[in-house]
Amino acid sequence: MLQSGDFVGYSFWLISMAMSAATIFFLMESMRIGGKWSTSLNVIALVCFIAAFHYFYMREMWVTTGESPTTFRYIDWLLTVPLQLVEFYLILAAVAAVSGGIFWRIFIGSLVMLVPGYMGEAGY
Repeated sequence: MLQSGDFVGYSFWLISMAMSAATIFFLMESMRIGGKWSTSLNVIALVCFIAAFHYFYMREMWVTTGESPTTFRYIDWLLTVPLQLVEFYLILAAVAAVSGGIFWRIFIGSLVMLVPGYMGEAGY
């Protein structure tokens, strides 16, 4: 259970609630707007849902162990960062002709950023 002075635990709770609300908002907007923006809104809703789920779990881990859930943060990022890149590509593709090569360059760049970051933070 969260203690009244546990600011880290409350930050996990606040983020998970914000991501849950954002998931609902983007799904509702997807149904309202439709057309070429529907897929983009559904992808960002999925990103928010995954983040909310992970932050609920990370909050519980923090409350139980008092340790930073580094591994679970990176698991979250390994799922959500590529989806955000898909989102970026979908937004670009909705307004201009975009080659698939742009997506792959950004995707590989995100992995080059995330994998060494995790290895450094985990002490490898």
